[in-house]
Amino acid sequence: MADYIIMPKLGFNMDKGTVEKWIKKEGDFVKEQEVIFEVETDKTVMEVEAQISGVLRKILVTEGEEVPVTLPIAIIGDKDEDISKMIEEAYQKLGKKVEIVEKKESKVNKEASPVIEKKQEIELKEPKKELKKISPGARRKAKELGVKLQLLKGSGPGGVVIEKDIVSFYQNHKEIKTSPVAQKIAERAGVNLETLKGSGASRRIMKKDVQELLAKTPEIGKVEEKIPYIGMRKIIGDRLSQSKFTAPHIYFTTSIDMSEVIRLLKRFNQNTENKISINDFLVFVVAKVLSGQPNINCSLVGEEIICHKDINIGVAVALEEGLIVPVIKNANKKSLSILSKETKKLIKLARERKLMPDDYKGGTFTVSNLGMFGIEQFTAIINLSEAAILAVGAIKRVPVTIEEEGVEKIESRSLMKITLSVDHRLIDGAMAVNFLKQIKYYLEFPESLFLK
Repeated sequence: MADYIIMPKLGFNMDKGTVEKWIKKEGDFVKEQEVIFEVETDKTVMEVEAQISGVLRKILVTEGEEVPVTLPIAIIGDKDEDISKMIEEAYQKLGKKVEIVEKKESKVNKEASPVIEKKQEIELKEPKKELKKISPGARRKAKELGVKLQLLKGSGPGGVVIEKDIVSFYQNHKEIKTSPVAQKIAERAGVNLETLKGSGASRRIMKKDVQELLAKTPEIGKVEEKIPYIGMRKIIGDRLSQSKFTAPHIYFTTSIDMSEVIRLLKRFNQNTENKISINDFLVFVVAKVLSGQPNINCSLVGEEIICHKDINIGVAVALEEGLIVPVIKNANKKSLSILSKETKKLIKLARERKLMPDDYKGGTFTVSNLGMFGIEQFTAIINLSEAAILAVGAIKRVPVTIEEEGVEKIESRSLMKITLSVDHRLIDGAMAVNFLKQIKYYLEFPESLFLK
């Protein structure tokens, strides 16, 4: 019995999803739990498996098209099952107009065939007549351009339909098939879609086709480049804007001598394959300090300040499309080695865009480290629902005045600047200073972390 494939709800806050890629095509047999398509959410691209076995009878949503969750996007069922009513019902739910085309002469398809107004192929609707001879080149070209061989008058010897007849008909009747996302990008960038050859099904122009053209021709319409403010970039921007304009930010910066941490990790990493990074150690320290200062690990919910029992630390990861923050759950309950392995795994999944929604939900505090990119100091915007974020800069060797037994001397030390951004509605200056003082203590005297 035929059933709909719906746009799945893959996260609590997910309202819509974009079909990134169809792994299966119409007519393919699909086994239960076999991957059938990929969906792009606000943060990641995920594979979706079929819930039943059967033939993929109809794809209702094209690649690049955004659809609200739970709406039908395809139909799977038996090979010869009548699905005409399901198609019509699905198009109505999707808000697509349907045109019924009767195909009376077809013995295979006796049902009415719904066709979206933007047809997937060019079709002559007059009754079939006996076709004249068709050259092999014309057949290939007709298949390539999606032209059905009906009532074409041949211009070749004896009325043979030749390749130029197909091309001429296509030029006179073609409709440019474009995904909604590609259409928006093209309109904003001033791209002539007629110049593009689509890579999608039935030569449909996809998002990547337009982006590839823009990359090759940066000056279109006297503009160097136009990048649409959509997708992940827009979601991140909207959320950070909401945070910045809602929560009054206040910033606190301090310098930390990282010499002892560097020496400690150098000794530790000599005898293990699982290397501990500065960032791993920093997250470990933050978790330790938060467990003793729950007033930093908090959120404002309505008219209440909620101090979270769980310490879930987000680690900001920079991607080409924007920033994503995978979350290490219960970080204070993990050993340094386990925390290091989990952090590296989440960062890898984030860069491969394979995070599950639960991997970047539920954070209570965030660490954003740009030190590996040579940034010495910066301020970060607090993530929504959190009260603070720690911005970490690069470690630099600088001359420092040291006093020993009343005598001052200059030494070269490895200093790192960190800046704590806090929501001033929830965290005042004294609380922020105490938090940074504790972070500084543990990083400058790391052995104290392991003393009982």
